[in-house]
Amino acid sequence: MNRLKSRALSLLTLLFALCFSLPVFAGSVSGASVTVYNSGRALVKETRSATLPQGMASVVFKNIPATIDPTSVRASAKGMQVLGVQYDYLPISPNNLLERYVGKELTVILPDPTDANARTLRKATLLSMSKQQGPVFLVGKEVYVGAYEALLLPELPADLQREPTLTLTTKNQTASKRDVRLSYLMGGLTWRADYTLSVNRAGDEAVLDAWATLDNSSGRGFSNASLKLVAGQVQRETGGRMLRKANVASMEYAMADAAPQPREEAFSQFHVYSVPGYVNLTEHGTRQTSLFAASGIKVKQQLVSRYHAGAGQQGGPVKQNVQASLTFANSEKNSLGNPMPSGLVRVFMPASDGDMLLAGESSIGHVGPGGEVKLTLGQAFDVTVERSQTSFRKLGKNSFEMSWSLSVVNGKKTPQELRLTDFYSGQWNIVKADRKYSKPDARSVQFDLTVPPTAGKKPMVVNYTVQVTY
Repeated sequence: MNRLKSRALSLLTLLFALCFSLPVFAGSVSGASVTVYNSGRALVKETRSATLPQGMASVVFKNIPATIDPTSVRASAKGMQVLGVQYDYLPISPNNLLERYVGKELTVILPDPTDANARTLRKATLLSMSKQQGPVFLVGKEVYVGAYEALLLPELPADLQREPTLTLTTKNQTASKRDVRLSYLMGGLTWRADYTLSVNRAGDEAVLDAWATLDNSSGRGFSNASLKLVAGQVQRETGGRMLRKANVASMEYAMADAAPQPREEAFSQFHVYSVPGYVNLTEHGTRQTSLFAASGIKVKQQLVSRYHAGAGQQGGPVKQNVQASLTFANSEKNSLGNPMPSGLVRVFMPASDGDMLLAGESSIGHVGPGGEVKLTLGQAFDVTVERSQTSFRKLGKNSFEMSWSLSVVNGKKTPQELRLTDFYSGQWNIVKADRKYSKPDARSVQFDLTVPPTAGKKPMVVNYTVQVTY
């Protein structure tokens, strides 16, 4: 019992000390370090100076991002013990304003019942507020539910805040000015990779420029901050506190000047890039920094057409899409071998006058050293594939045989590499084919063709028969 009384007395002493002590406001940020993840959040470490009294104190931090995760806040300073962390932010919004005026008087601008083009100002009491159905007013002795022009509130509720605030409850050994180190996770910061692949006139070699594109929509800027970028999908639990997303009114695009490339290193099962020097991140904006560049990359261009065959009889010809693709190996032998974070690859190729034009865009996932990059650039214009089912017969209750004839037209003046891939379910077997084929996996048959120019000539034809059991 004496122990419980002692704890209760200590708690009352703490509350009394805090109630009658003036808050201490921390200074501006210095030495900020920002680590940004692909997932849309960042780890921030910063230092702020504060003059702390001896004993109990409330240390208030302003300029806190609205997208902060309060449960991740950690603070430390020499001779300072953190007893509690409190995050306060109730933004000024129409719903928050009206919720605090329920039961209070305000002025509402209503349509004038005697003149369709006129408006009238009426004093009213807000009876209730619903986000879905709107407000209900008591005007005089009548309850009004309906359209209104605007609302005029006599004053701003005291608990609404223009900016977030973080308050630490601390116990300090001595009174002195000291640096408080603060770390926290926040949302609204994300990054991705953007690649520019410039292919030579022959179409077999390219130069690759890799950039990190950093987007900040958090409403919090960082000046002279050190920056790290983590590539990879770091596990994130979704059951915690939802972070408020800031509205982006405008995006400022600022291309970074040429600078030394970031230092890349392995981190757990991920990769981290340390950007040299210090950067400035605006409250709402986009910034790019170079990751790496490589030249002399051997690339292979190919046309690909895929078809998923059904299990029934089909009539009439079927036109297939033919996609232009480009592949290259991410290996040291191919002048690369760098970790390639997920992002967008823009491919440029030269026109007849040498002018480099956009030939397609394709997204890639994370590609590690030794992997292969596969890009789909768009639909071919001059090469077409049309197929017809030339025969179909049932072999049993769950089996059948069918024959296909694929007609390939190449309207270009040069031969084109084309890969035809057909997909089947169940057990299947090619019983006859007039072109060489392969089976890359259990579901597909593949024909790799070099299609000569066919303008004014007969198209190239591929015929084969397949038996399927399902």
